[in-house]
Amino acid sequence: MLLPDVDFGPNRRNVNGWTRLSLLLGGWLFVPLAVVGCQPGHKEAGGPLPPATVLVSRPIVREVTEYMEATGNTSPLESVTVQARVRGFLHSMNFQPEQRVQKDQLLFVIDPRPFEVALAQAQGQLQLREAQAKFAEYDLSRITKLGAQDAAAEREQRESRSKMEEAQAAVVIAQSAVDEAALNLDFAHVKAPIAGRISRNLVDVGNLINPGQDQLATITNDDSVYAYFNVSEQDVLRLQRTYGTVRRQAASQPGTPPPLRIPVYLALMDEDAYPHVGSVDYVDPRVDPATGTLSVRAIFPNTDGFLRAGMFVRIRIPVGKPHPALLVAEQALGMDQGQYYLLVVDGQNKVGYRRVQVGVPERGLRVITEGLGEHEQVIVIGLQRVRPGATVSPQLVAMDSVAGVVSRPAAPSTKPTSESTASTRGGQ
Repeated sequence: MLLPDVDFGPNRRNVNGWTRLSLLLGGWLFVPLAVVGCQPGHKEAGGPLPPATVLVSRPIVREVTEYMEATGNTSPLESVTVQARVRGFLHSMNFQPEQRVQKDQLLFVIDPRPFEVALAQAQGQLQLREAQAKFAEYDLSRITKLGAQDAAAEREQRESRSKMEEAQAAVVIAQSAVDEAALNLDFAHVKAPIAGRISRNLVDVGNLINPGQDQLATITNDDSVYAYFNVSEQDVLRLQRTYGTVRRQAASQPGTPPPLRIPVYLALMDEDAYPHVGSVDYVDPRVDPATGTLSVRAIFPNTDGFLRAGMFVRIRIPVGKPHPALLVAEQALGMDQGQYYLLVVDGQNKVGYRRVQVGVPERGLRVITEGLGEHEQVIVIGLQRVRPGATVSPQLVAMDSVAGVVSRPAAPSTKPTSESTASTRGGQ
């Protein structure tokens, strides 16, 4: 069924009734929506955000000591390769691998029978020569008496004396042969040249041993160990300025106490601290012009045998006296065009920008030498959410609680570092 036509003005046209009804209903639907949108009490979107929450902390004040760091390797105090001095078949072995042996302890025995025979022959030759020498002495005495009675010619006397001297020389040669045979027999019993820890046997029993060629074992004296490392020329100068005056004074004044030894601290690959304490034992007298470094050796006691030769070690040497310093967590520092900066919060909770000068690292903390006060609050967590001049909601935490763990260096370095030597003086 169609509705009657409606006149809509000069442009008159017929409109379907259902279409006119939908237009009327649509108009009524839009009216409530507009009214609802204009009701009082509804806020517009995009209002001010609350202040960002950040964690702040006051710098730590500690006594710190500057150190220079290096990496190196350990070496034994003594190391000897055990070799035979005589040729023969290995007869027995008288030790266990890794056993601690004493000096002159019997280690190997080379078949001694050939050397015993040689010694017996040499002793027999010695007895023969001694008998000939005695007869020559008797003959010379007899000829000398006859010569005194003009019963023997001068020639006979000279020949008799010559034979006696030849016999005496033959005794000396025979005695040397005996000594050599006895020495070879003693060399057949291979003994430890030094005290220390012995390796496994490198030759088995029954093998023919050639002197100067076959290695039987090695002995390492590790009661103390050396650590060899290189330091830069700059650090050499720092060491000389710290310890060199004492050395020169002691060397130039006879009778003075020995010079103070430079303390050295050592850490192994799995150690964060430096528990092994030693001292500098040797310093190369010449700086290598090709690398600008100087070789240094330190010695460390090793009574428990924990340190072994060839280990990779990290070295610390103090290069200054303890002094108070401000420290902040490493993650609180930012970098801007090659310069370090910190974000601080003042009494009105406003963020401020501080360019600072930094010193040496110290177990997740960093020494601040300039640009920061002892009682200022430093943003340690939340730097990415704020900018200078912004208002924040600070929450105070302890600086130590957010300090990262010191990472172990993976490559040789001679940069200075520091270590705490006293308890914290600043508040957190």
